[in-house]
This record gives sequence, structure tokens and C-alpha cells, in this order.
Amino acid sequence: MSSFLKNKFYNVSDSSLNDNRITATVNINSAHPVFKGHFPQMPVVPGVCQVQMIKELLEENTGTSTMMVSGDNIKFTGMILPDKSPVVNVEINFTKTENIYVTDAKLFFGEQIFTKYKGKFKILS
Repeated sequence: MSSFLKNKFYNVSDSSLNDNRITATVNINSAHPVFKGHFPQMPVVPGVCQVQMIKELLEENTGTSTMMVSGDNIKFTGMILPDKSPVVNVEINFTKTENIYVTDAKLFFGEQIFTKYKGKFKILS
């Protein structure tokens, strides 16, 4: 289990696992080089980075390595602008069936929902 983005693109300021529900607060690093290409005049957190954060938080809180096998329903409902929304809350609800985590997650702050994700992660270890 390795974190590709954690402690570089984002930092976790708070995280907890209760039953099959993970809640976390992350701080986006607005100085990260990804924003030079996505987009220099108006930096936006790329969708792939948002999904990777969900994966990394799931792995960290369950102590497993995973691979996304399906993104059944992914909706980006608002842009995360790191200069205006550097703090993002993450909520991940999951169930484990055999070697799969079936997940329902969202990235949000207050009433603003940025991302809704429903999909599956295969447990590798």
C-alpha cells in the first residue's frame, strides 16, 4: 500500500473509521506542480486526483492495497479550486464482499458537494 498523492498533493488533517464509514478532512497543496498544467490561470483539482484520494484514504483506513475495478457512477458536481477551497471533507461508505470494497463516496465542504463516486476496489493484500 503506497500513497501516490498523500503528503505531496494533499495532507490529511483528520481521519476516522467507524464501522464501514471513513471520514476525513484533507488540505490541498495549491503549490503542487499539477496545477501548472491544470490550469495555470485557474487551477482546478483534476478528477483523477479526486478518485485517487478516495482510493488512498480507503487503503490507509482499511490497511489494504487496492485497485479500482469499476467506477460505476462518478459525478463531478463542482470544481475544487485550491486557492478558494483548500480544505475538503471526504466521506467514504463501503462494504466488503469477498475481495471487493463496494464504495459510495463524496468530496465536499459544507453544503457544496464536489464529487460523488460509486464504484468498486479489488483488495490486493
